[in-house]
Formats: sequence, C-alpha cells, structure tokens
Amino acid sequence: MNQKILNQYNTYLLQEYRKDSTRKNYYRFVQYFLKWQKETKDKSYEQLTPEDTKDYKAFCLRNYQINGNVGRLNAVNNFVDEFLQRPELRITAPKVEEVNKPVLSEEELDQYLNSAETPLEKLIVRYQVDGFLRPSDFYQLRISQHDCKNQILYVNDTKTGNNSVILTPLMMKAYKEYIPNRVPPKQREDDDKLIIIDKGSHYGLAPSSNSDFIYRKTKKIALRAGFTRSVYPYLIKPSAITCGFNNQMNPRILQRQARHKNIQTTLRYDHTSDKMAKDYFNKIQSEKLDNLTKEDKAKVWLDKLLSNEIDLKTFKTGIDVLLPHRQKDNDIGYI
Repeated sequence: MNQKILNQYNTYLLQEYRKDSTRKNYYRFVQYFLKWQKETKDKSYEQLTPEDTKDYKAFCLRNYQINGNVGRLNAVNNFVDEFLQRPELRITAPKVEEVNKPVLSEEELDQYLNSAETPLEKLIVRYQVDGFLRPSDFYQLRISQHDCKNQILYVNDTKTGNNSVILTPLMMKAYKEYIPNRVPPKQREDDDKLIIIDKGSHYGLAPSSNSDFIYRKTKKIALRAGFTRSVYPYLIKPSAITCGFNNQMNPRILQRQARHKNIQTTLRYDHTSDKMAKDYFNKIQSEKLDNLTKEDKAKVWLDKLLSNEIDLKTFKTGIDVLLPHRQKDNDIGYI
C-alpha cells in the first residue's frame, strides 16, 4: 500500500518541483517516514494521526542532528499537507543552526586554484570559486548557456528570480581554454553538455546527475595541493563567499552571484573566524602604523605606556630607537 502512494507522490514531485535533488530528498525522507510508521506502529499512510507525526518528530530529534532534521521533517510536511491535503498532520520543523565552518583562507583558495592541471580541472575550480557553483549545477551546464559577449552563464536551478550567474573574466578565460580541449562526446545527446569526462572507463560521456564526478575531482585537486584537512565541493562555496566578505565585496554582489533570494541566506555563508578577524585588523592597522611619522609613533608608544601595555624602560628604549637625536633632557615631555 505504501509503495503505491509513494509512486503517486513521486509523480506529484515531478510535476511540482523542477530541481532533481529536491525531488529525490523529499521522496527519500517520506519513504523513511512511512517505513518507520509501518515498522513501529503497523500503520499505513491512511491511518496516520497527528500523534503519529509528532512521535516521528520526537524520534528524529532523538536520533539525528538538528540541521538534518530540517529537510527530514519538511519533507513529511510536504507529504501530509501539500500532497495528502491533511494539514492537521503537520509538525514544526526546527530552524537551521548556524555552523561556523573552518573555511579555506584566501591563500588556501589560491593554492587550490593553482593546483588544477588540465583545462577541465581549471574550469571546475574557477566556476566553483568565482561562480559559487554546486556539484549539481555542473551536471546541467550547457555550452549554449554561455553568453560570453554579455558575461552571462544561464543555469536551470535558481534560488532567486535570476536564472544566471555573472561570467567573470577568469571564468571566461577558463571556458575558452577548455572548449578546444573538451573531449568529443560519444553520445549525440551530450553534444551541448559542457562537462565531458576526460579519463577512465566513462571517457567521452557526460557525468549523470547522480554522479560524484565533481566531488572526486575536487578531492583529487585538493590532495595535489597538499591539504591535510578534508576539502570538498561544499567547502569551496562558503570559503569563496567568506573571502568575498573579507575583501569588502558588496554583499549584494555576493548575493547576486550566489543566486540567493534573501541576503540572510548569503550571510549564512560568511564563516569569518576569530583568526581571520585578527589577521584583518593586524594587517590594516599595521599598514597605518607604518605610515605614521616618527613623532606619531612615539605618541603610540606613550599610549601603550599609559595603558600599562609596556613598562617605562621599554618605552624609553622605543623612543631612543624612534628619535635617536632627541635631547635626553626632553624625556619629561613624553612622560
């Protein structure tokens, strides 16, 4: 009985949702939900009560991480409310918890970019870093979607009204260098697909939407770059956005390139750490200190003395270095 309704639900998802990953996740989570109800309570979907969905929520909260339960319970709500038209079965899904990922620094991102060797690898890393593309985006890219004249790359899935990203000059360079080296597709239906596998048993084929091709490419390039930490596609995007924030890029530009409907979504990708903040202030203020006159630097030393950051002996030593030709009798003027 459950399989029959699952087949009907799958048809509903195909009609309502364009994004393949959304359909698959909803179907998978609802399949788990119905299986749990059958095994735990010996109930089919027709016998569900509000207590049953609440019990399933309690089970999920006990056994899974909160962020995983966001999608898991939203899928149940989609099934019972939108599909079955039984809103009384809805449950409250938890909000996403902010996670401060240890993202790659700007130097590490450059290290990753510079470790790409083949034209295909160089295109992948540049589209990840400049275009914020997810693995699923790569499998849908078409040659015909590239409008280099207007610097536009059209994409199928979007989280805003925009169905495109801006082609940066470096993205266009990677694209133009890749196209002449692109492996000829074995199948005619792949003629317009941008990504064609260049090595291995699937040589000449376009990777399927279920493929881990981009994941494996990312891991391979990261390994070549010498990273000992885990580097994977979904770390590249928040790393690139965080570096954009640190470089004072307009948040609206980052939002536009990431195709986010709300700026709050873009802000969740900002994983600036305490170390990044310290490095930023140290760099900015060190540059300012380097531009000070000797007299101004002496005043900075005086401020440090008055705030007990340094002792009197250290202060005098610093002054001697900064102003070696001053009159010794003028010490009292600084103190």
